[in-house]
Parts: sequence; structure tokens; C-alpha cells
Amino acid sequence: MSSKLTIAAYPDFRNGDVSGSSVATFTLQLNPEQFNVEYDTEVEQLGDGEPGTASGVPVSARSRAYTKQKLSLNFLVDNTGILPNPPSGMSMFRMGGSISDAMEILYKATIKPTSDSHMAPFVHVEWGDAIDLKGKVTSLSIEYVRFNSSGAPIRAKVQLSVQEEVDETVISRQFQSPDITRMPTMREGDTLVALCNEFYDDPSYFIQVANLNDLPQFRRLKVGSVIRFPPLEK
Repeated sequence: MSSKLTIAAYPDFRNGDVSGSSVATFTLQLNPEQFNVEYDTEVEQLGDGEPGTASGVPVSARSRAYTKQKLSLNFLVDNTGILPNPPSGMSMFRMGGSISDAMEILYKATIKPTSDSHMAPFVHVEWGDAIDLKGKVTSLSIEYVRFNSSGAPIRAKVQLSVQEEVDETVISRQFQSPDITRMPTMREGDTLVALCNEFYDDPSYFIQVANLNDLPQFRRLKVGSVIRFPPLEK
């Protein structure tokens, strides 16, 4: 848990988390006095345009609703010497010098395409108990506001926005708790093995589900039939 807000960049995002080796990390000199969090709701629709639910609970990965966070904050990058520590990646002995090296680290930690993916990185923004968000930078604005006698920038105001990344598999599992009963209507192509893997994260339960529903066979499910998937016993 960091006492200073950090932005770490990663080349990939898998299973609900940033993945791979960090390509850059930028640490703020001063933590923000405030930040803003917005919530964006997205709804996955079925083919007919209606969300599929059973008793108000999303029943499959094809129909789910969830919220995404969008974090926005402002901060300073300052090498004038008025702050006790230099900008990220810079030495105390270069006070009054250009902040270009620090801004390059910020660039790598936010929007510069990685050598692995050739796309902008996924970021992990973390600050104590206040912020723990993983996603992608949607906007980065830099205003240079002070310069040394040589014309090199020594202070900048930065505005940053990060949109939370959502892993659909993880979101689906969060909604589809094994502690609730689901009764989905079978559609073309549905199989017990696939549905058990989706609902229980374990395809081996298909035999128990088939026996519970008195299914004469389970390889071809009748389209339109309703099958009960009970909660797992603990």
C-alpha cells in the first residue's frame, strides 16, 4: 500500500487484473487534494434487445449489467525546488532543470504504446485506501506553467482521467454466484457442460444437474426448456 499515489503501466489485462511486467511507474510528488469518480452503467443485451433475467438476477454472460468507474484527478509536476522531493525518476541534484525526463516517464506510464502490444498500456492507479483502479487512460492534459532561464519547463499542471477496465468473465462470475438458484431458458447451442462451467466455474457438475432435472440425455438440450441450476452446497 503506497502512501503516495502511483500510476503503473502494464502491457496486458487478464482475469480482472493487470498482467505482465510493469513497463513504467510514475509517483506523484504531492497527493491530490481531491479527485472525482464517475460511474458509467453498461447493459449487455440479448439478440431481441431485452436483457435476460430470472427473478431480477442476470442468468448468463449474455445478459448482465455492471458499473464502470472513471477516475479524474489533477496534480503537479514540479522541479523548482519548492517541494521536498523531485519529480518521479529525477534526481535531487537536478533541481531547477527541465522536467522532460519526468514527463517521459509519465507518458510511458499512461499512454505510450508498449513494445509488447503496440497499444496504450493498462494502468493501475493506487493510493492507500482511497484509490485502487485498473483500466486505461482516456485523457491526459499537460499545461506547462513555469520555465527556467533557458526556457526549459520546470513545472506542469496535469489532468488525468482513467476508465476502469472490465473483464467480462470476472464480472459474470460476480453476478452468477454459486449460492443462488438459476433457471435459464435453453437456447440453440446451449450445453450442460458449458452452462455448468459458466455458473459454477466447473463443468463436472453436469451429471448432477442432469439427474436433478430428470433429463433423459444431456448432449442435446430442448430449445425453450427451463433447467434448474441449484446453489452449491458448502
